Amino acid sequence: MFRFTTLFLALAFLVVGCVAIPTENEEAAYARSLVQDAIRYYDRNGQDSAIEYYSSQDSVHGQWYVFIVDADGYTIASPNADMIGRDPALRVDASGHFYGDDLMSATEAGNWISYIFRHPETGENARKHTWVVRHDGLLFASGFYEEQKTDEAN
Repeated sequence: MFRFTTLFLALAFLVVGCVAIPTENEEAAYARSLVQDAIRYYDRNGQDSAIEYYSSQDSVHGQWYVFIVDADGYTIASPNADMIGRDPALRVDASGHFYGDDLMSATEAGNWISYIFRHPETGENARKHTWVVRHDGLLFASGFYEEQKTDEAN
C-alpha cells in the first residue's frame, strides 16, 4: 500500500507541475509568457545582461520581442535601436493617442495597453496590444499586433 501511495503522490505532483506553454497562436498568453521569461532572465543574469540580450536581434522572433523601460519612462532595451533612450513624452501613436501614461501605470500584477505602432514584419502601422509588468523598478513588456483586415469586396 505504501508503494502505491508514494507512486500516486509522485504522479500527482508531476501532473500538477506540468504547465502548458502557450504558442504564438495564443497571442495574449504568449506575450505574457515572454514577459515572464524576460523577468526570469533579468533575475538570473542581471540588468546589464538583460539589456544587452533584449536589445539584440537574437531576442526577436517575427513580431515577438520584449522591451524594457526604466522608472523614468525611457526605453533601456529594445531590438529597435531608435527606441532606446527615447523621450517618454514622445510615446504618442500614429492616431495621436499618448500611451506613455498607460505604460507607466503598470503594476507588479501587470496590465494590458493598446496603441498604434509599426509592425516589425510588415512595416505598416497596426494596433498593438502590449502586456506590461513592473518588476524591480523597471517595466517589462511584449505584445502582439492585430491582424490587418483586408477589404475583399468585389
